[in-house]
Amino acid sequence: MGRLIGNLYAVGGSTLTHYWDANAYLVAGDEPTLIDCGSVVGYSALKKNLQSLGYEAKDIKKVIATHGHFDHVSAMALLRQESDAKFYIHKMDREQVETGDPDKTASFLYNEPFPQVHVDGELQDGEVFNIGGFQLQVIHTPGHSPGSLSFYVKAPELNFLIAGDTLWGGYHPRVGSDIDKWGASLDRLLELDFDALSWGHGQPTLIYEAKVKVAEARQQLGIYFNPWFKPFYLNFRY
Repeated sequence: MGRLIGNLYAVGGSTLTHYWDANAYLVAGDEPTLIDCGSVVGYSALKKNLQSLGYEAKDIKKVIATHGHFDHVSAMALLRQESDAKFYIHKMDREQVETGDPDKTASFLYNEPFPQVHVDGELQDGEVFNIGGFQLQVIHTPGHSPGSLSFYVKAPELNFLIAGDTLWGGYHPRVGSDIDKWGASLDRLLELDFDALSWGHGQPTLIYEAKVKVAEARQQLGIYFNPWFKPFYLNFRY
């Protein structure tokens, strides 16, 4: 856990909260905002990480989602019990989180229910927020899920991309993946000017040589699929 740049802090992820969790970030300041918030199983650890930065759960004003999957946003159901935080997501992923759809939220991978979460507002492609000293632009990048988003962030030091699972996310028709739209989304990201990026899983940090990594990801997309993916809740003997 720690500061990435300016008022942006890593507060969730497989090494910070629970090994199922996607990366989550806090934008500190007058309107504390989470970019994703992880899963219900990592929520208690998320709270402790926020406390170490001087924030309680009740201080969070909004959560903006990269997409509507269990590992990225199911903790919103618990955060809402302790705060008045508003929840924002793209319209194409809205219904699944409001109904708790086990396929579209990918909760079937964890053998856990997705708690239904009310959506307060829809994030629009091209929309721009000014939070915590950053200018954040919403980029609709469908492919992993229909409502997947990336956030293009301009900071005084550099421009960077929060890509969620648009980079190296899993593919399956059960979650609404679309390989052609995904390719177009990566092509769109390559048109942007950015120096660094983060993605949905792995070490929650800023990665440099970012355009090269996105270009390489584009070359890898859809080449070969793994039909032997092991659900996260299973432990095998081999």
